Amino acid sequence: AAIATTLTAPTTVARAPTTQVARLLTTRTAQRMAATLVVPSYPETMDKDRLRAGARGSAAIDAETATAVASELFAWLSGRLPGTIAAYLAMSDEVDVEPLFSRLPGWRWLLPRVESDGTLTWRDRDLPRETHRYGMSQPVDQGPETPVSQIDVFLVPGMAFDETGARLGRGGGHYDRVLAIRRKDSKSVGVTVESRVIDSVPVHDHDQRVDWLATETGVRECSRKGRAV
Repeated sequence: AAIATTLTAPTTVARAPTTQVARLLTTRTAQRMAATLVVPSYPETMDKDRLRAGARGSAAIDAETATAVASELFAWLSGRLPGTIAAYLAMSDEVDVEPLFSRLPGWRWLLPRVESDGTLTWRDRDLPRETHRYGMSQPVDQGPETPVSQIDVFLVPGMAFDETGARLGRGGGHYDRVLAIRRKDSKSVGVTVESRVIDSVPVHDHDQRVDWLATETGVRECSRKGRAV
């Protein structure tokens, strides 16, 4: 069973750029500013490491369950006006959302690319792909980058989530930096399975919650209970 830990350690961190400032910055510049948030050196790092170890040891997501999650996302997205959506290419322990690309052709689908400086850029999903040194597939370095400010919906993978939208990532802070500079009217959806929705994910000041959770049981809005006001 995963370990759920609530942390109260005080911290002082740099703040992410405001929405107004972020809109005046290039995607990479804004992410570099937000990158000052991701330097955890507190006991919570150990707690997250234990959670990650537990998640890695959990059973793989079976194809039937992954298909059910994608079907729930399809229904949720079908009820919205098509726009620009940031997806991802699933690793072995993530829900595959690629079948949605052809089922929802009205949406403009983007995929993340990890650049050499650690930032994420967003590229067209039809670009050729390469394998990053971390093992995931990503678009090659071709074509224009789409600014984060133009993205309407973010589909966000994770190793675990809780009902408040707190997310356990892989430790690089890539999605935290992106979500910190997104438009306030955009939507972020954590894509996972019910067995990986745990009681509590440790949250630090630099961590970004998602707005919704998509699992095999449906797409639900995250609770505001327990969030800082």
